[in-house]
Amino acid sequence: MTKDSLVSAFNRVGDAVSALTQQGFTVMSIMIRDSAPRIQIARHTHCEQLIRNGKATYRYLGRNSDYRQGMFMHCGCQVYWSESLH
Repeated sequence: MTKDSLVSAFNRVGDAVSALTQQGFTVMSIMIRDSAPRIQIARHTHCEQLIRNGKATYRYLGRNSDYRQGMFMHCGCQVYWSESLH
């Protein structure tokens, strides 16, 4: 990553974290790798609304698809949360 792309990623993360926090989400972690910052949030009731409205999607993980992650883009960052299906 170049210095400029890193600065851009930090700015996008800052904007996204501020907006997510104002919406009531709890930010758990932030990872900046390549050009797409990833922000992990705690599952929130608003997550289901995002799925229902087609603004977020699930991907299934684990040997028997025991886990899933919800994902959506916000301020140029991938925002995700994890769920156990046990």
